[in-house]
Amino acid sequence: MIHLWEYDSRKLNGLNLPQMMSELERIGNEGWELVLIRNDINEEGRVTAIFKRKKRE
Repeated sequence: MIHLWEYDSRKLNGLNLPQMMSELERIGNEGWELVLIRNDINEEGRVTAIFKRKKRE
């Protein structure tokens, strides 16, 4: 069986670990799975996170 995926990217707080973990928990509860956190902290202290989840049919 082939699974179809949808992807999303979001900016997360990369300087405050407890806040980032809270954001990841909330996003995970939406059904998203973390695939990658890029090493690209911007001037606001945010990092890009890439997520995937199975497409709803």
